[in-house]
Amino acid sequence: MKPPASRQELLCNIHARHRQFRLEIATIPASHFRQAVRLWPDHGLHADAAMVLTDVILWNTMILQFANDLSSGPLASYYRADAMLSRVDHLSSLFQRHFAASSLHELEALTMVGQARIVDSVARHSETSLFDPSVGPVKTLGGKIQCFTCMAYADALSKLRRWKQVM
Repeated sequence: MKPPASRQELLCNIHARHRQFRLEIATIPASHFRQAVRLWPDHGLHADAAMVLTDVILWNTMILQFANDLSSGPLASYYRADAMLSRVDHLSSLFQRHFAASSLHELEALTMVGQARIVDSVARHSETSLFDPSVGPVKTLGGKIQCFTCMAYADALSKLRRWKQVM
């Protein structure tokens, strides 16, 4: 996906990712959403829909933190893609434990609240703060928000679709 050139384009891209995910979670059977399956035979990864939703809540939290952190800027090492992925790996089990008793409806609602907060945060930023012309398009705040959103939602959609196939 090419880096966005404007706040409106970024918002459209974020809305599209969020909409795809909402459509996919709307088809999750509430009676089976915690049924773990082995996603890929050659990997030992077992997952259920609740785990996928919880990881999206985690990603939404981190993207929102990134979008609102004006102190260090988008070039800070804390927000490099590898650093973000490492934190997701580290925090995922904590989030899984925290939301272990949550219903499908609660997880879906939290996902949507996170999505709305990200959209609101992006909408409050100026074009200049999102797309600093002195920085390459992929390294701007807007470019990184889109990158992290695409990474998180592509991974979640892939896992959720695979979970549905195997289940």
